[in-house]
Amino acid sequence: MDIRRLWYETACVPKSSLLRLSRRAGRTGIALLLAPMLATASGCDRIKEKLYPPQVDNGWKNDSTLLAQEPTVLLRVVRSAEGTRAVPIASVGAKGLRALSLTGRGWRALDVQLLHNGRSLIPYRNGTPLPATQASRGMWEGETLDSLPGCRQMIPAAAVSIPDGVELLTSGSTALRGVPAALGDGELQEVLNVVTTLVAPSAGVPLSQMGKYRRSVAVVGTGATRSPTIVVSYDDPQELPDSVTRLAERPRQLILVLDKGAYGYKPSLTLKDVSPTRISPRRRFLGALDADGDGKAELYFGLGESIPRGELATFTYRFSGDAWIADWEYTRTRCLG
Repeated sequence: MDIRRLWYETACVPKSSLLRLSRRAGRTGIALLLAPMLATASGCDRIKEKLYPPQVDNGWKNDSTLLAQEPTVLLRVVRSAEGTRAVPIASVGAKGLRALSLTGRGWRALDVQLLHNGRSLIPYRNGTPLPATQASRGMWEGETLDSLPGCRQMIPAAAVSIPDGVELLTSGSTALRGVPAALGDGELQEVLNVVTTLVAPSAGVPLSQMGKYRRSVAVVGTGATRSPTIVVSYDDPQELPDSVTRLAERPRQLILVLDKGAYGYKPSLTLKDVSPTRISPRRRFLGALDADGDGKAELYFGLGESIPRGELATFTYRFSGDAWIADWEYTRTRCLG
């Protein structure tokens, strides 16, 4: 029920009514008498605009403001039987990473602006930028590119073709500033020998069981010290559900990050699943990128490829003092609702 007063019950007279009265009168004198009333009516109109403002789509207003700035966007690489996809998850800027949170209209606008056929993207292997590649099509160019059962709204993705080992991309044709990662083979082997005989056993991987693990090594430039950062991962190939509880068994995974100190390389971050009550999901190293442009790259980790709905999960660490500390995380899935 509308309980607002009519115009003749208030001090505010609609401007339209006064104009009609003035036209009917057709006399200059009457028009002059009505002029102050017309001014008062204009003031009433402004009051009514404040009392009953027009409907504004604040979500789209925020989305369009962000898109107008054309920010650099970080994209995760997702591989499946349907093909390779680049999924936008965050904007990159002086304040670091900011997770993208858009309305349905905003995601479609981002798809048109960022993910369309021919759009340039920079792939990174570990932390080294590779030559720019181009998206072959966006999410809604023609038929919908991807779908999930029961999902009405998805984060859009671009179809891409990229080399193996690439897990991260940024939008545009200019790569984020990198840090050199040169390290002699002899020095790297010395570090790995120490890790195998001393560091890994002290972290829970018995030397006698070392041969049962798959080891991967990445040397990345981070700027944390004057020397590159070394990331060593030990993976138990035996697959077990992440919910299984085990006691007194060797860890399924151990990730060691090492940086050079005054007396050589030493662990600066350790990720492992040796908890006696719960096993942590496997993680994998994605690379190192300097998202905030401060000259020091952050380390990026994701979840294991076999973990359901974990393909976009991203965890970053930044170097502080002499160790890597948790910095930012992204745990959303592609399905928004």
